[in-house]
Order: sequence, then C-alpha cells, then structure tokens
Amino acid sequence: MVNFHHYLNYKMKEKYEVIISENFKKKFYKLSKPLQERVRKILDKLKYILCGEALKGDLQTFYSVHFENNKYRLIYQKEDHVIRILVLHVGRRKDDFYNKLKQELGLKN
Repeated sequence: MVNFHHYLNYKMKEKYEVIISENFKKKFYKLSKPLQERVRKILDKLKYILCGEALKGDLQTFYSVHFENNKYRLIYQKEDHVIRILVLHVGRRKDDFYNKLKQELGLKN
C-alpha cells in the first residue's frame, strides 16, 4: 500500500533554488501590491516546476512567464537546479519589450 502522505511530501520538495537579482528587486517593488503578489506566486511555482516558454535567438537560454493577460513578463534563466531571476519587464511586447530586455542583459539588438 502506498503511503499517500509520504507521496505528497515527496512531490512537494523544492526542486530548484530561485535566485533574484538586484535589478529584479528594484522593478518588483515598483509594481502594485496585487501584481507583487502575482509575481510571488510565480516565483513559488518556479521552485517546483519550470513554467513559461523558452525564448529564441539571442535569448534562447531564457524563459518567459506571461501573466495578467500577457501585459507582463517575468524572464528567468535555468542553470542545473538553480533558477536565476534576472529581470522583470513590465510592459507590452509591442512596446519594444524584447529589445529593452536585450539591452538590459548587455546583448546586441
């Protein structure tokens, strides 16, 4: 017989360490309280499972989590069992989002 509680505890162990950059912190505290709470939930989820979509081109080592009807994006990079939260861009894709991201990361546009 399977010990159900043991199974739940096993499944809920953190798989990834989430490291947050100073850049992220600066942008995070400028968000409204409801958006901060939404971002906290995403960060908590990232401890257990990768989410979002892999980016392409110059940003192929990064993942993007879209939230709030695609208005906001949290960009992260996975390295083994470490997730580095590098930047949080607040804005729409049409507002030159990815070029600003590349500039912030020191990549050529």
